[in-house]
Amino acid sequence: MSHWSLVFLIVGIFFIVDGAKILIYTPSVSPSHIVMSGRMADVLVEAGHDVVLFIPEYDKSVTMDGTKLAKVWRMSNISDVFTKGLEEIGETLFSKAAGSPEDRSIFEEVAGEMCEAVMARQEELDVLRNYGFDIVFTEMIDLCGLGIMRFLGIKNHIWHSTTPLHDNVAFNLGVPSPISYIPTTEENLLGPVMSFTERAYNFYMYLVTLRLHHYGTDKATEAIRKYAGLNFPSVRQIAAESTIAFINSDEFLDPARPILHKTIYVGGLGVREPKQLEEPFSSLIQKGKKGVILFSLGTLTPTILLKDSVKKDIVELFSEFEDYQFIIKVDSDDESFIKLAANVKNIEITSSPRIKLFIMHGGYNSLLETSIRGVPVVVIPLFADQFKNAKTIEYRGLGVIVEKLNLNKQSLKTAMSQVLENDQYKKNAQRISHLIKNKPFKPEEVFLKWTEFVAENGLLPELTPEGSRLSFIQYFCLDIIFVFLSIPILLIYITGYFIRRIYFATLKFKRD
Repeated sequence: MSHWSLVFLIVGIFFIVDGAKILIYTPSVSPSHIVMSGRMADVLVEAGHDVVLFIPEYDKSVTMDGTKLAKVWRMSNISDVFTKGLEEIGETLFSKAAGSPEDRSIFEEVAGEMCEAVMARQEELDVLRNYGFDIVFTEMIDLCGLGIMRFLGIKNHIWHSTTPLHDNVAFNLGVPSPISYIPTTEENLLGPVMSFTERAYNFYMYLVTLRLHHYGTDKATEAIRKYAGLNFPSVRQIAAESTIAFINSDEFLDPARPILHKTIYVGGLGVREPKQLEEPFSSLIQKGKKGVILFSLGTLTPTILLKDSVKKDIVELFSEFEDYQFIIKVDSDDESFIKLAANVKNIEITSSPRIKLFIMHGGYNSLLETSIRGVPVVVIPLFADQFKNAKTIEYRGLGVIVEKLNLNKQSLKTAMSQVLENDQYKKNAQRISHLIKNKPFKPEEVFLKWTEFVAENGLLPELTPEGSRLSFIQYFCLDIIFVFLSIPILLIYITGYFIRRIYFATLKFKRD
């Protein structure tokens, strides 16, 4: 018996439940992904289920587990290739308006290598195989987990997205995504209202996104087939067969879009009432004649990457707003920035009615928590889905956007003044907060009942649309369009051919 088998056996003896055995597969690509998976795990454990949170260690700096109640197993010392890939992408974070297809290619490349490295740990994966899980949850960001779980024989699969419905998730599930008003999820600063040129650019980004997705999923499939054999299905096919998909999104915050019966919104899941603030925040929150302004770029982007000139502008600007107290989240090793609140927790701070504005990066967890609290925002989108999230805020009238390449004292001052001096932003934020808090079904209830329904009934092919089985050409009827365009072109050609023959025949007759 292996070391890990013994560990699980011992823990299982003291943790016997009548519920389902549930595995949540979440690689440590960022703290926000771990947080979402941890919240799901805690909700399931509280309902009496036996939950294991399995964390392949992609980024060693992400040490959090995200859960207070579930069992946690970290697969450590896999490879440093993922960290090196992120470092390469991060070098240009504040020098480019948005990430490029080349950046995404780097991500897909290193994700494929990490997939193969995880598959190489067969002895540890056998522990999961032998545990007898009833259901497995995997993330949308890396389809390797889908393949590994199928390889381990866990066929009852639930997909979950840590962001609003991603393009590749929608495409694999067969969810309609009209590109005329649904912007692509990543590196695309467009909202649902687009001009002609913006729709053209969105069409281009959609094609690029799907191409990169196919490249990454082919890498994952290839990595798994090295151990599972050449007949192992593509991870895209496995994704299409997912029983249901939970989406970390809220229908009142996100712009309305088509979804399926199997795409279920659970945005706000696990967002509990915050604890009472401790020092120094309990004192800081009381300062400021007009209230408090919070500044945070999230958990993944170190403030040390900001230019010193930008940091200086921020400090000088905040000193001009004398009636407000500022709380700034900075890195503990950022010696060039002011040290105010390296360990600030957004969810706890934004719950205070004295918070008048949140200057943020646009990560969806923070965005959703802030919307639940009814706080208007200024968004500085940095990468990935943050651009789309920022446009969502603008579309709902909850705040304004400052583009990162235009981040300076004047642009930030204009944005802050606009939100603070216009009461409509606060009113819009309070309305969205009211709708989210008072909708008929809470995300915990929906999440739990659907999970238990899947545990009881297994795979649900009745919810799988035929669109998920079609190729790109079939899905968009490109073959039909080709035929319809070919017919008039062929008729024009034939007509031209005969006219030409008749013309030259006439000329020859006259000459004769």
